[in-house]
Amino acid sequence: MLDYLISISTYKRIRVETESSRLRPLDADLQMPDTTKFTNHTNWKPEIPFEQTMQDLLDYWRAKIQLKGCYLSR
Repeated sequence: MLDYLISISTYKRIRVETESSRLRPLDADLQMPDTTKFTNHTNWKPEIPFEQTMQDLLDYWRAKIQLKGCYLSR
């Protein structure tokens, strides 16, 4: 998701740093759930594409920072 957000960003000088002390030692690298049973049982289907969700997320944070100058910091 991060790679996708960076790819649609207009800001191109983004540097990603990994803080190893925050990583969980047994975290799975790739998880691909099978949602067939859930879909068959509920007839649920996604209405909003992944790309739109990511664009909405990026736009949300752009607006939050622009209006309030407020963002997460550590």
